[in-house]
Amino acid sequence: MEASGTSDLLRNIKRGRSNFPRGDNLKGLARVLDVSTDWLTSLVDEDDDAISSEDVAAELDGNRHVESADIAADSTPIDPDEQPTIGSETGRRGIPKDGTAQLDVTAGMGGGGLTIINSGIAGKSGMTFAAEHVRDFWRLPPEVLAGMGLRAHDIIVMAAQGDSMLPTLNEGDFVFVDTRHRLPSPDGLYAITDEFGGMVVKRLEVAGREDDDIRVRIISDNAERHPPKDRLLSEMQIIGRVVRRFGIV
Repeated sequence: MEASGTSDLLRNIKRGRSNFPRGDNLKGLARVLDVSTDWLTSLVDEDDDAISSEDVAAELDGNRHVESADIAADSTPIDPDEQPTIGSETGRRGIPKDGTAQLDVTAGMGGGGLTIINSGIAGKSGMTFAAEHVRDFWRLPPEVLAGMGLRAHDIIVMAAQGDSMLPTLNEGDFVFVDTRHRLPSPDGLYAITDEFGGMVVKRLEVAGREDDDIRVRIISDNAERHPPKDRLLSEMQIIGRVVRRFGIV
């Protein structure tokens, strides 16, 4: 929302031309502005008759941090010193209910591979991962989740590493993976585990059948340095399908 549009809205509320939002609408406005509900209420309640675009922009720049007390009612207050975990033994701690886990793509290397607590039901519910694999969490706006038709806990976030997927993915890009989608159909980008237990993003194509199994071609977009290879589906661990990318443009 532009600062000028924000100031017009707040000015109209203040002058009685628009109703001040309440309840979920107030929380929604605060979320869009990325400010606390208390700050938004105090700004409108001030005695000054005019709110300039510059004033609103300055206030927004200085009030971008939303305290845990202002998190939506269905969210879990976060202890900043608590290690994020969604393990079966520890429960969900350090991650809000509307948070999406970011996994450590190298946590499983040399340790027997990626530990999955609950594989979920393909197409219906996502995976749950062991605590030692959860590095951090993201909070995606509700409209972004709605646009993907997903819930926060159906997605994991992981960082792209290396040059194998150039130019599609650069090192340091973050990809959002639908962990309900664990079969390589249709062809596309998927997160899989590699031979060392790390997580990588590759382009998967069904290459045919072999006895009672399916042969999958694993493709790196940077094919000059990373030639494709085939593996049997039964030998692969597909984490999910890549649905979004966050990176530098």
